[in-house]
Amino acid sequence: MYIFCTFNFMIKTLKTITQKKLGFKIEDYNSSRRLSEIIYTETGIEISYNTLRRFFGIVKPVKPSNYTLNALAVFNGFKSYTDFVMNFHLKNRWKEEFQIVSLMDDRKKKILEYIQTNLHSKREFVLKLTQIIRELMLIKDYNFLLQIFSLDQMNFNYFNFDDVAYIGNCTGPLLKTFDLKSTGTHRLILNNNFLDIVITIFVDYKNLNNYYGEYLRYINANCEKENISQFCKGVLNLNMYLNNENKNQMFKLKLSSNFHPILKSRVIAQELFFESNNLIEILNNYDKQSQEKARINIDYYFEIITTAIVTKKFEVMAWIFKKFEFKTKYDKFYKFEHYEHFGLMAMVLFKYRQDDKNLNLWIKSISFDNFSRPYETFMLQFVYILKYHNSKANKVFYKTKYMESAKYLYPKFFTEDYLINYFNV
Repeated sequence: MYIFCTFNFMIKTLKTITQKKLGFKIEDYNSSRRLSEIIYTETGIEISYNTLRRFFGIVKPVKPSNYTLNALAVFNGFKSYTDFVMNFHLKNRWKEEFQIVSLMDDRKKKILEYIQTNLHSKREFVLKLTQIIRELMLIKDYNFLLQIFSLDQMNFNYFNFDDVAYIGNCTGPLLKTFDLKSTGTHRLILNNNFLDIVITIFVDYKNLNNYYGEYLRYINANCEKENISQFCKGVLNLNMYLNNENKNQMFKLKLSSNFHPILKSRVIAQELFFESNNLIEILNNYDKQSQEKARINIDYYFEIITTAIVTKKFEVMAWIFKKFEFKTKYDKFYKFEHYEHFGLMAMVLFKYRQDDKNLNLWIKSISFDNFSRPYETFMLQFVYILKYHNSKANKVFYKTKYMESAKYLYPKFFTEDYLINYFNV
């Protein structure tokens, strides 16, 4: 009984300090959605507004998951929910935070020494490092950022990929604040470690026609690293495809055994743009090279899934689904957003096959609230397409949502005809 009471007290406290930090109450759909966006902007952690509505009791509450508790604890400055429970009442709780503030106001040499001393010695230091990088991005201190990313410890290979993904997705949203005309920006975005940890991790699909596309074109023209060049060309190819540009202008990519799995999947995904006649054979050969001691790694298929949905390659969707159909639980996949992409692809495939039984089973298990933020607006277009074709009473609603989003995304590609005839191949 005491443990239960303590748990309820800490949950109530977590709600209180969250709303105090925000300066407004979480009491409806709009405030929940706003909190979801603020948490992501500040921490890089994705938590859906529906989860927050349940946590704050706006809709029928359920016992919060560890993920939800950890997300809100980190948002409030703690390392985890466990850290929050143990240290909330301790007066020295803010010692590390005050230390960082002190360093930011002191000589930069001390900050570099602070990073060199702590990075890779303590796993949780990645949170502090990300805080420092974001602060410097906001004040546009590109030269000092370059000093940090030039440290030997900032080499991609020294990091756990989870940590790289965290740093990249927390700092990437601030790329749009950079001044691309600044020589400081030029030097920073061409730094090898910055390219590997930020530029290639946070892929801003929503802004490919704007600042992010400019970055990629500049980097592609001025960087000689093979993996970076192939990455830039792959994303720029997608942009050309969505702008209905001539395929003859698209880049040809080359696969290397040294690429990380997601980049490999992006290189192979280009075959879907070029209408290769032996597509399944290419995929089978790629699959043989990608096996990791008989363990199937979803990373090797992530960009192929996305590109198959975009290009309406149902035979590729079937090929991928067959590989993963026995693995339909979140804990089987590398990232939750991978499962969300895979789930959308599965439902699109079932709709194409007119398999309503399996389609409805999957619809019940996927929320469409957990796409990776860089992909979110883009992938929701295909959710609208699926729901438009699967709905009898709300076709006009989903068509309107689709057309409204298309105006600001890729109007030449996301046409009314593409919506209506998506499943007519």
